[in-house]
Amino acid sequence: MTARRDPAGRRQAIVRAAVQEIAEVGVGQVTHRRIAARAGVPLGSTTYYFPTLDDLVSAALREATETARGHLEAWADQLLASQDLPTTFVELARRYLDNREQALLEYELCLAATRTPELRPVAQLWIDGLRGLCARFAGGPARGFALAALVDGALLQALVTGDELDADGMRAGVEGLVSRRTGAGRRTGVSRRTGGGRT
Repeated sequence: MTARRDPAGRRQAIVRAAVQEIAEVGVGQVTHRRIAARAGVPLGSTTYYFPTLDDLVSAALREATETARGHLEAWADQLLASQDLPTTFVELARRYLDNREQALLEYELCLAATRTPELRPVAQLWIDGLRGLCARFAGGPARGFALAALVDGALLQALVTGDELDADGMRAGVEGLVSRRTGAGRRTGVSRRTGGGRT
């Protein structure tokens, strides 16, 4: 199916290109022309689907937010069903890194949030959500903070070095932080929500 016959696919390609462009240069430097070039579509396509740049930026930020939310919800489901939390955390991290391009983009967005206020809600969703999720299995907010830092750090180090995930090191860290009392979160009475105040 050609792009012309797949308007939904073309629109999604434009949004995806906008997310990548925002992560690379920031909201202030984004233009329809740059996004069209990255998406490999005519300039008129971007203005057809998104008449104003604000429309396009808003769509890109919604896309990034929903992607982050989707990761957290999938992780919550699998961790709540897990009988072996350390192994599940490692497997989730491995699978996340399998799509290295997407993982790198999401970390670029988080870094870009330091200079682009519009991106901070996306970054905060991931930070708050991961901390809240980890708090379920680590016995409270303080240990949850440490577990989230461990997960984030392991992912970031693998992305920076290009090496495989340090599975043994991550598993040892998770084993030291997970609370056996919580029984994989099943005795805490918490809901499926990932816990971040802005989720």
